[in-house]
Amino acid sequence: MSLDTTPRVSAPCVAVKQSAESDIAEKIKALNTNADDLKARIAKLSDGSEKSALDKQLKDIQEQLLDLVFEQECTRSDLTIQVLRGPSDPPTKWIEITTYFATNRKPIGSTTPDDFFGSERASDNQFGKTIVSIPTARKPGELNLPSLWRFELSSDPSKHFIFKQVIPLEAATATSEITAELAKSNKSSLLVFVHGYNVSFADAALRTAQLAHDLSFPGTAVFFSWPSAGTTKGYWHDEEAVQLSESAFDSFLDRIAGMGASEVFLIAHSMGNRLVMTVLEGRAAKGKTIPNLKELMLAAPDINAEIFREKILPGLAALDVHRTIYASSSDVALRASKIVHDYRRVGETEGGVQTFNGFETVDATSVAPVVRSFGHSYVVDSTKVLGDIAETLLLHFNADQRSLAKEGTPPENWWVLK
Repeated sequence: MSLDTTPRVSAPCVAVKQSAESDIAEKIKALNTNADDLKARIAKLSDGSEKSALDKQLKDIQEQLLDLVFEQECTRSDLTIQVLRGPSDPPTKWIEITTYFATNRKPIGSTTPDDFFGSERASDNQFGKTIVSIPTARKPGELNLPSLWRFELSSDPSKHFIFKQVIPLEAATATSEITAELAKSNKSSLLVFVHGYNVSFADAALRTAQLAHDLSFPGTAVFFSWPSAGTTKGYWHDEEAVQLSESAFDSFLDRIAGMGASEVFLIAHSMGNRLVMTVLEGRAAKGKTIPNLKELMLAAPDINAEIFREKILPGLAALDVHRTIYASSSDVALRASKIVHDYRRVGETEGGVQTFNGFETVDATSVAPVVRSFGHSYVVDSTKVLGDIAETLLLHFNADQRSLAKEGTPPENWWVLK
């Protein structure tokens, strides 16, 4: 096999001009200076009108910085995607992937799959299944969508992912169908995916279908979609929405626990890790378990590293599950998170790889392509990361059994994916 490093550009970069690189850097520098000054002034004030006004100014600056950090990434000339090419391409066909879902998003009244659910929160979980067609003439890690740059104004199933259908189901019906699907498979394996910041319902459906397909997952895939705003400036909305989704996710896990899966693999991404870890900690305190939970994977976790180490991990000590963290210094979204928060995130390696008791940390920096979601979705973009996940889920390999370089000194070892 040969490695293709053809430059690709993230879809959100379409409107960003290469000539803006120096201007963006200067703007970021100036805004950071202003932000630091405002933080210092705010720290000296007690509550009052002056502090409220300065807080608003700081948030306005942070919103500008969020956009600029992502725009700056678009000016890079070294954006590549890693694709392992086989001896020949498969025939130009497509297949349909069905995944199940639970969501506490409110339907917005549209029958179009892309617009079926919005970013408002519903009082109860909605269940159902989605159908996504995936072209077979593609390489693992690619999520091919129509591109205006190639004058592709409509979707072609032989070339593009197509979100074909959302099928709402009653909770009992969805549970019954998933249970029946599990009973039909040899291993009765269940893959559960929880998305992160800046992700629409449609994005979550596409990513779950791609993950199940690219892993050749021999079971049933289901995703939980909380009401992310699906915009870069929606960070504060998403922080509130993910916290308000805890009871809905806990209820969803109750259903998962009763489905009779012989293996449950839980993968959380980005801000979705806060939801997963908070709820699992709460369940552990109440003695609530998920039978046969075999793997807990935290991909690019946007969690305060100190809170994670001091408040979350102790509550999970009794949870019997293999645990993995994927981290990267190429993750632009986590760098953007530090604009809003001054503390390091669990999923970043800039400044050194962080290790956490009970977790195997994998540094994916060198294989995390900045192609989609600005390097934040490498868990589904990188063939190397997908391969490592497959070895973990399907072969039940620990980090020291996989093709990973071991770094650090005991007990603070970590592994590097190259």
